[in-house]
Amino acid sequence: MEQTVVRQGMALDEYIRRMDEAPFEIINGEIILVSPSIAESGDIAWIFMNLLFPVVTSNRLGSLFVESTFVLPGPDNSKWVTGSRKPDLMLFSGERYPDYKLANPGWRKRPVALVPDLVVEIVSPTDRMVNVLKKIALYLEDGVQVVWVVDPERQIVMVYTPTAIPLILTGDQILTGGELIPGFSTPVHVLFED
Repeated sequence: MEQTVVRQGMALDEYIRRMDEAPFEIINGEIILVSPSIAESGDIAWIFMNLLFPVVTSNRLGSLFVESTFVLPGPDNSKWVTGSRKPDLMLFSGERYPDYKLANPGWRKRPVALVPDLVVEIVSPTDRMVNVLKKIALYLEDGVQVVWVVDPERQIVMVYTPTAIPLILTGDQILTGGELIPGFSTPVHVLFED
């Protein structure tokens, strides 16, 4: 008796068409609509971008994106999407993104099929922490090196890596870029100032 293999995800063409209709993520084969960002989340994402951009660009540390999607391609690497994520901010370190563009001539017409090195997730009032923790685990499984989770309500930043115990920072404590973004540091309270 032959077994039927069910592929998780969807064809790339269908993924692109559906993303035009409404933004979503594919998590463990399930399509999950992405809620629109509230003003606070957008504000914090741009504070991060304004703090990170000068350090990243002047030191040529990588490529930054706000409110962008990355996909996990299937085995053929171009025609099937097995998963997708939409972090509030992401960084591809070094020359990874320029190299990706060179290796993928049709890159402008497709979603980015490259796992970032850093993602920032900003917790919104409607997020349930159990779902945020699941998403962090998925990022780390995908190959993301560092996840910064920003909780505006508690005014904390949680730092997750694949190998270390999560670090919780607040107030005057300093968030640094570590080896990924040397030269970057900011007191946590700066992210929450009006």
